[in-house]
Amino acid sequence: MMDNNPFIGAWQLVSGECGEPGQTVEIYDMNALSSRKVITERHFTFLTLKDGAFYASASGTYTFDAERYTESPDMASYGAMVGQSYVFQFQLIDDLWHNRRFEGERQVEYEIWRRVG
Repeated sequence: MMDNNPFIGAWQLVSGECGEPGQTVEIYDMNALSSRKVITERHFTFLTLKDGAFYASASGTYTFDAERYTESPDMASYGAMVGQSYVFQFQLIDDLWHNRRFEGERQVEYEIWRRVG
């Protein structure tokens, strides 16, 4: 882990899209979806609402280096997430955090988060 941790704080989801292998890529409807991620020195937690009601959450540990940010949930509303590692290529531009996750050569997730705290 790098000494200077640029991830610590609170982040609000701005936009995103996902599509696991074999699925059509779905662009997030930001009028219906709201998500916040809070990151401490060692842990992350996110909570997502859809149409104002609970949709998903997860919490666990993370690591990062100069190019990759990896979340390892140990609690999640979708049990299949627990014990998995989600590796993202990231780019920080001002207060925006761009995350891209790939399965092989295929991008399966792309999210942009804005620092809010």
